[in-house]
Amino acid sequence: MPPRDDPAPVQSAHDLLTRWYEDHYSTTAATADGSLFERYLHRSMEAPYGPEVRYARVLEVGGNRGEHVPYVRHQFDEYLLTDLREPRPTERVAADPRIRVAACDVSELPYPDGGFDRVIATCLLHHLPDPFAALREMRRVAAPGGTVTILLPTDPGVVYRLGKALTSGRAARRQGIADLYQVVTALDHRNHFPSLLAQVRHVFGTDGVAVSWRPFRVPGWHLNAFSVVHARVRDGAGAGA
Repeated sequence: MPPRDDPAPVQSAHDLLTRWYEDHYSTTAATADGSLFERYLHRSMEAPYGPEVRYARVLEVGGNRGEHVPYVRHQFDEYLLTDLREPRPTERVAADPRIRVAACDVSELPYPDGGFDRVIATCLLHHLPDPFAALREMRRVAAPGGTVTILLPTDPGVVYRLGKALTSGRAARRQGIADLYQVVTALDHRNHFPSLLAQVRHVFGTDGVAVSWRPFRVPGWHLNAFSVVHARVRDGAGAGA
């Protein structure tokens, strides 16, 4: 009997996620570039901050290609767009001379205490191995009186799961990649909403914290697709231990 070929090596989680984002994300995700839901999500984050508001120095963590930047309405002098690997911003974002890019780990930010007037994180914390460390770092680099804005998908809430099944889940089934979609979702959303919100409330426990809910605007993670946390840092000390 001829020897059988060696089985293909099992892909790492990193390989699976890389393949997904390179080959399938733009054709499946409800928040892919230019989608209606993407616009709604980013606009919800910026609703409290109109042109009359000014944050001189802004830090965005996990900013990818700067998809959130065009939705920022408030005034700023400098916007630092960061991700684990150095972002390659869109042409529109790159054309703004106020915007700089850098590679950094949100769990160990290489910036001084209180160095930014606003810190932004969009759909980031549920991906991280240590969201608590990331939250503490985001608070540390926020200036007293500054704002930290965090968007949290309400996974595994009922409305979130239903919306996902009817959008990205349906797209994945039509493309014949439902199995890959399921495992990527399990790997990518490693932190669920109730845990993340509890950590946010602890780290920003001495600050002013407001949680807005979308799309139904009534409190409850089963009743909404995502929430936006707005934390107003009161001073440079006192973050949750």
